Amino acid sequence: MSEETHPLSPEFLRKLEYLRLRSRTPFPGRSAALQKSSRLGRGMDFSDHRAYSPGDDFGDIDWNLYGRLDRLMVRLAEEENELNLHVLVDCSRSMATRPEGGGLSKADFAREVTTALSYIALSRLDRVHVYPFAGRLGHPVSPPRDKAGALRVFRHLAGLEVEGETDLESVARAFVEVARVRGVVLVVSDFLAPDGWMRGINLLRHARHEVGLLQLTAPQEENITSRGEVVLRDAETGHQRRIRITEAVAQAYRAAFLEHSEELRTYARKNRLFYHRSRCDASLEELVLSTMRAERFVV
Repeated sequence: MSEETHPLSPEFLRKLEYLRLRSRTPFPGRSAALQKSSRLGRGMDFSDHRAYSPGDDFGDIDWNLYGRLDRLMVRLAEEENELNLHVLVDCSRSMATRPEGGGLSKADFAREVTTALSYIALSRLDRVHVYPFAGRLGHPVSPPRDKAGALRVFRHLAGLEVEGETDLESVARAFVEVARVRGVVLVVSDFLAPDGWMRGINLLRHARHEVGLLQLTAPQEENITSRGEVVLRDAETGHQRRIRITEAVAQAYRAAFLEHSEELRTYARKNRLFYHRSRCDASLEELVLSTMRAERFVV
């Protein structure tokens, strides 16, 4: 990946190579990778011993230990499995929102986060599958297991139009049908879905994926600074409405914004999911290297 073709600096990329995605669930992999599961079995790296049981393979018996202890003990090892990272990237109309003073839109920031996480996974020879979505699941990109594959992810997302409304339930149903291999599923979205977000996330969880939620916002979405008669446009549906904004209305909006975020946070905490809310003008390096490490999404 060259500096001219993607936004991640060489220094940042070098830092990413020291990280790996963390999974609490030992997913079955098709081939050995650099991701160690917590399951004990027959692998390359010795982990522990246990007492021999009838039916165990004689080749797993530690005969040197038997000579010292006069007990049959079986060697255990950590199995090395590939991890499948599925990133569902919101490309609906509301993701086009960017800070009023300029800068990255929510869609731009989502693309950079997804590229960084893809680079981490591909550096460890894990598999990456990126699905754009809005009202329906878009065409995915699944790059080869090579660090250069992160550039394909960036280019794929950069070439997409940001349009339509979010329908997380239909997107989740379609994803569960096509994603036959379980893994870590990170939903990168503002979660401004007209029909709600919870049913869709429940579908992902019930399909036994390990789900994470990254909520992206723009600075002006957190507070209404205008007062008086204004025309408000729904960032997701495009519908417009004339309204008089008073201090009470502005406070009610702020409370609704915080309630939306708190519902996501509470849901994630209850179901032991990764969750973080980030503004699109935040530092990408701080998000990945500090926040996601602190939350143990990457280690």
